[in-house]
Amino acid sequence: MTEKIFYSAPGARTGDVIPKYIDGKYQLFYLKGWKEPVPDGAVRGWHRMESEDLIHMGKEVPIHVQGGTGDLIFAEGKWHLFACIFPDGKQYITHYVSRDGSLDHWEYQEEDTFGPDGVIYQGPDWRDPRIEYDPETEEYRMILAARAQDGHSQTGCVGLCVSRDLKHWEYREPLYYPRCFNGACECPDIFRIGGWEYLVFSSYTNLFGTYYVKRRTGESHFQIPRNHRLDARGFYAAKTAGSETERYLFGWCPTKEENIFGFWPDGLKAQDYRTWDWGGEMVIHQLVQHPDGDLGLSLPRTRRELFAMPEENTFRKITDGWERKGEGWLSSAEDTQQMMLMQPLPETGLITAQIRMEGAMQAGVVLKTGPEMKEGYYLYVEPNRGRLVYRSWLRMSEDGGKTFPYDVELEAPVRTPEDGRYLLEILMEGSMGTAYVNGEAALSFRMYDLKEGNLGLFSLGRAAFERISLQKRRN
Repeated sequence: MTEKIFYSAPGARTGDVIPKYIDGKYQLFYLKGWKEPVPDGAVRGWHRMESEDLIHMGKEVPIHVQGGTGDLIFAEGKWHLFACIFPDGKQYITHYVSRDGSLDHWEYQEEDTFGPDGVIYQGPDWRDPRIEYDPETEEYRMILAARAQDGHSQTGCVGLCVSRDLKHWEYREPLYYPRCFNGACECPDIFRIGGWEYLVFSSYTNLFGTYYVKRRTGESHFQIPRNHRLDARGFYAAKTAGSETERYLFGWCPTKEENIFGFWPDGLKAQDYRTWDWGGEMVIHQLVQHPDGDLGLSLPRTRRELFAMPEENTFRKITDGWERKGEGWLSSAEDTQQMMLMQPLPETGLITAQIRMEGAMQAGVVLKTGPEMKEGYYLYVEPNRGRLVYRSWLRMSEDGGKTFPYDVELEAPVRTPEDGRYLLEILMEGSMGTAYVNGEAALSFRMYDLKEGNLGLFSLGRAAFERISLQKRRN
């Protein structure tokens, strides 16, 4: 059986991933969310699998750690794991120690459980610990999702505690407290690339998604980068891991299958309009660092290499305005939309198109569209607004126009290239998809209602389409 590109176990959703790079392998711990009906014998809690290439995943092993997101560290001659629990509406950090030196058998250290101090931090938010050792101070640092004790509502922060023995913790002032989130800054992760230190966290208030801030090594204050959010609404709870030469960001794209939060609209039956669940498929981005220290997201190399079976392109003009330019096409009309229909899409594929903007307001591709290109899933660049946009078929209908009370469904910021060329890569598998632009921006999305259809090109204004390809996955 061919392994999925976007990982999820049968009958379950992939929740928060706790990735670690240990002895040349990625150890991927994650919170497993079973779908209803939960099968007999299902084991709840953390599960672990390992991978060398982030394509082939090893067998899942339940490690019987209960509760939410955490971290692990090898210290004092043994493995220590920290997680969180939620009894009676409260939240506490928990501590486990490996019984046999493996990563699968853990002994709960109940006496080490602790919550917020009520002085620097208030409840109930106190979860998602991340541990690292500071050789300069000879202390272990724990950062975690917390709420500052303050006289206003915007108290979400990344908390900080320190310890010398991993048992007794001293509360310190927050590592990051921007005073702009009503809820805790979830799943915090801290790492360094070159001369920069990065803090990644997720938030479910303000704009729902994964954020990051940066600071130069040795500085005390974090800067907010231009692309403050990584990916968009369809990507959450991301953490990082990697070797000395590469680093990846591991999150999940939620499903729209179970109405977990009870927000589904009763009148509109389209599944694409349903609200997001918790958990779904695992999404992995490769991190890239720009010269100014900002981070970008690119398609991992091993995933691109999986797609080495090009399909022959076919082109059928749906509108006037197209001119052949070498191996590509030019949409030459400056003030109208031009549409081109291509070949049918496979279940899984990698689509590539380089788009050179020559005044177009929008230009991109359409997925799962029909002979008249009436419906489909649109992914396109808007250069004047500096963003990559996802628009579903619902926007093409009167119901969609009435029910979306906002400008776009999904968007991600994109830098303006000096030569005006945008390389758009779209990895799709079933209902899942992730789009990348110029190896520096990513947007994860879902496609439920339209099960099949063709690839298409479109442009509102003048643009040149080059390097157009559809690659199927090799076995």
